Amino acid sequence: MAARWLAAAVLAATVPAAAQHYRAFWADAFHDGFKNEAQVEQMLADAATAHANAIFVQVRRRGDSYYLDTLEVPAQDTAYSPRFDGLRYLIERAHGRGIEVHAWFVVYPLWPDTIAPPLNPEPIWHKHGPRAAGEDMWMAVSRAGVIGSSFDPGHPGAQQYLADVITGPVAKYDLDGIHLDYIRYSEDPGDFAWNPKSVERFVRLENRSEPPAPNDPAWLEFRRRQVTQLVREIYLRTIETKPSVKVSAALISWGNGPLNDAGWRSTDAYRTVSQDWRSWIEEGILDLAMPMHYFRDASNAAFLDRWLNFAKDRQFNRRYLPGLAPYLNPIPDSMAQIRRALAPNATGNTPLGVCLYSYASTNTLDAAGNPLIPNRDFYQAAGELFRGPAAVPELPWKTNPETGHLAGRVTVDEGPAWLSDGVEVEISSDTGREFARATATSGTGFFGFVDLPPDRYQVRFLRGGELMYRAVPVGVEAGRVARSDARLRQ
Repeated sequence: MAARWLAAAVLAATVPAAAQHYRAFWADAFHDGFKNEAQVEQMLADAATAHANAIFVQVRRRGDSYYLDTLEVPAQDTAYSPRFDGLRYLIERAHGRGIEVHAWFVVYPLWPDTIAPPLNPEPIWHKHGPRAAGEDMWMAVSRAGVIGSSFDPGHPGAQQYLADVITGPVAKYDLDGIHLDYIRYSEDPGDFAWNPKSVERFVRLENRSEPPAPNDPAWLEFRRRQVTQLVREIYLRTIETKPSVKVSAALISWGNGPLNDAGWRSTDAYRTVSQDWRSWIEEGILDLAMPMHYFRDASNAAFLDRWLNFAKDRQFNRRYLPGLAPYLNPIPDSMAQIRRALAPNATGNTPLGVCLYSYASTNTLDAAGNPLIPNRDFYQAAGELFRGPAAVPELPWKTNPETGHLAGRVTVDEGPAWLSDGVEVEISSDTGREFARATATSGTGFFGFVDLPPDRYQVRFLRGGELMYRAVPVGVEAGRVARSDARLRQ
């Protein structure tokens, strides 16, 4: 049986050999893979069989950690020892084989309310979860007042905490990348976006007297802005610490793919979960965009193909890495999806490789959730399809940068903290060039600009169009993040 599946996969043809190409796996924390030394060694051996060169390993599942040097508590997982630093061990062993390791963080979801509270009294769930009071309660809330199981992106406390947790390992581990998952609002029925702090901020920033209607365009844009601002802060803080580290995200691509940019604004990513990932690629606050194209090829091949075409044509100055779902497909269908994903589209555009979900579930699952065909058959078929190893691709804006970045944080002395929220920030060339950009601070006071021409920049802070503060001009160098922090008084 195994030989027949493998023969069918290889018979369908191989892909052209590539000198540089991502062949990656997501390794989730709900299965074996990195919870002890033996699992790590087996995963790396399987990756070598598949000619894979990158692993996106789930180090944060629900407000806990599968690594030791962390702000959070060890994962409450009977298969994992809190004394074992699975991330550090994996990095050491993987780099010896030429395999990248990207730390995968589940961002907004917290401990689910469908199971008993965490046993450890220290998790953030106990301090800022559903049982906290007032502004200490960071959870998403439905319009009916039901508390959800994720942090609300509109709560500044949650945003600051998540940015600190996710960027923390960059300085402590020899990571190749930071990977963001569930970087969006929940799709749960009930519209879980109404934490009182979030609503209060919207009313103040938009100068309203009443909370918004659910379909208020300004409210929907406010929600998209919260998620985007966290991505921007994580991106800039990551590369400020270590410019070589890549920032990526697992992105929503539900349903049929859009045909054009107007169609993008009707997608669930943009409209339902407030994840405007097209704008993230265009702005440059992701290095690798990784939409999760999870489709059964037997029934939804056309959906996949439309998404592939849309994303291949919208890489801007970053790159696209399609995520495919072998767990939904027989092995030959997954091989066919990989070939179509890597092929040039009508305009000649290609992605940077593929990422596969998941290492532990590589083909159609049985009723118990186990692959119908042994995983090793998939690894062998992928190895034959890829025709040999490939080097991890270079990203030119990382290895030979021509632009730099600018970031900062506004804090308030002798006044309410909310004064740092929504401050207008304008930058312009201080050397006579015609160049200007504008943004606004997040709820945490953070702001940033990416891909700036090297130059000296004036930075101005305004509210309602009136100048509040003018910073000392700051120089921006290629490949670096310059800082321009501001402390304001009421």
